[in-house]
Amino acid sequence: MWTADWWWEIQELLPRGSTLAPIIISTDKTQLTRFSGDKQAWPVYLTISNIEKGVRWSPSSRATILIGYIPVTKLEIFSKAKRATVSHQLFHDCMRAILEPLCAAGVDGVKMDCADGFVRRMFPVLAAYIADYPEQCLVACCRENSCPRCLVPPKRRGEPVNSTLHDPGETLQVIVDQSQNKFPVKFVDQNLRPINPFWAGFPHCNIFSCMTPDLLHELHNGVFGDHIVKWSTKAATGGDQEIDQRGISLTSKWTGNECKNMEKVFLGILAQATDPAIQRAAATIIDFIYYAHFETHCDESLARLDAAWAAFHKDKSIFLELEIRKHFDINKLHKLKHYVDSIRSRGTADGFNTENTERLHIDFAKAGYWVTNKVRYTRQMTVWLARQEAIYKFGTYLQWAVPGYIVNPNSTNSDNNELEEEDDAVPVPHPQPDDPDSDDEGELDGNMSSPSPLPSHVPKNPSFPRVPVATIVSEFHAPDFLIKHDDFLESNSINPRHQPDDNSAFSVYKRLSIPLPQISEVTSHIVYDTIRAVRGEPGKLTPKGIIPAKEGRFDTVLVHKSPPGHQAHPTEGKTYIP
Repeated sequence: MWTADWWWEIQELLPRGSTLAPIIISTDKTQLTRFSGDKQAWPVYLTISNIEKGVRWSPSSRATILIGYIPVTKLEIFSKAKRATVSHQLFHDCMRAILEPLCAAGVDGVKMDCADGFVRRMFPVLAAYIADYPEQCLVACCRENSCPRCLVPPKRRGEPVNSTLHDPGETLQVIVDQSQNKFPVKFVDQNLRPINPFWAGFPHCNIFSCMTPDLLHELHNGVFGDHIVKWSTKAATGGDQEIDQRGISLTSKWTGNECKNMEKVFLGILAQATDPAIQRAAATIIDFIYYAHFETHCDESLARLDAAWAAFHKDKSIFLELEIRKHFDINKLHKLKHYVDSIRSRGTADGFNTENTERLHIDFAKAGYWVTNKVRYTRQMTVWLARQEAIYKFGTYLQWAVPGYIVNPNSTNSDNNELEEEDDAVPVPHPQPDDPDSDDEGELDGNMSSPSPLPSHVPKNPSFPRVPVATIVSEFHAPDFLIKHDDFLESNSINPRHQPDDNSAFSVYKRLSIPLPQISEVTSHIVYDTIRAVRGEPGKLTPKGIIPAKEGRFDTVLVHKSPPGHQAHPTEGKTYIP
């Protein structure tokens, strides 16, 4: 955030020698019961932008802390007409009680000890508020057919228009006038709610500009998963049946990871099955999603992000022509307009993704609930969390005081990495030329597709150990297996100890994870892509019943065959392997 505009604008308003501490607040109601029940928790998280975003969202770094729980109650003592208003006001009253110290600290500053040993006068200022769309409207005191950032009319949310942004001072005055029975016209025009907001009086705080993009709910699960996929499926020749043959519509519930994986292949699914205008509209949304995910932005990338948004509005009319949609007055679609402004003001969108807080729920809500007796569980959860924090602090002290002492890591605090679904994965070393040990009994454990020095990963145990070559050729549909095997050994200058033949046996895996080339603008982390090859199985009649047949699953692989150092078109020298 320190490279964005907002930080420097606020820094100029503070006394000389002051240090700004931008506060990031996140709230997200979560379900505690696993299969049934209505037990919920509403945690409030806090972190600061002085900490690098990759550190502050890492659970093991403990840079994001839990500062309270919002009560989750049905308020059955109130009538149905009053229940919503009372519930909204209860939220704001609780948030005011939690964040009230920020008011005085943001005006006068607070002397704090910093990690480098210096004492600085810090000015904590609310800079960003991470929440999904319903909670953003709750914080902004507007109804859920409105934008929490601007004054766009509900019936014009689907148009590429520039609307006036909310003004905190004006909004507060309109709410006050409404509470005094003056009934201002703007109260209705701006779709406001009669609530006393918690953010009133916060110094240097524009709560409306604090509403940052939500990549998970707005893009992956929202515009793409809930809208583009459904609209394109209706537009496909053959409809659901055609999409079923291409492998996506049978999934009942899409998670964020599934939507991300679908985005990689969705245009291929639409090819020759939909109108070219449908494909262009889907392509512009996917372009927008990938540009929005950049961890580093420049003027050119932001211009392309804005161009993708404009291109979608140019091509979206095809959905009206096919009578798939009657309008585009959709909140998540409208909010794409504010991404560029938010990134310029507060920093890249990946630093404010609600996907980060979803991971924190495990440590700060669900783990604590699972150890309670499920009765008045909130108090028990806070006690359990306090004890866990005390244990961690004491362990950290022992690690500092006792040479060689190592804190026993808590499994619930482990970071969520790209190989989470492969807990038993082991690295596969690269084959070394002229290494007699690189091939053992006709098997070669090497990186088959990536020139990256990082190792690929396969499961610890093969799915099919010691499969004869004849079976690989016939049942795994690899008639040129030995030929390609020999070509690979020759191209890598590897001399096998034993030359494989039709009588040799190989271990066969269903899954291989390879590291993708690192692109600094996209991510600073190592990203693995999983390639799956699962053969189909016929139905079986067993003593316990009938086991239905399973279809095979084979991921498409794009193999680069150009010689090293050769500069060519991105698709030149590539072979598609279905």
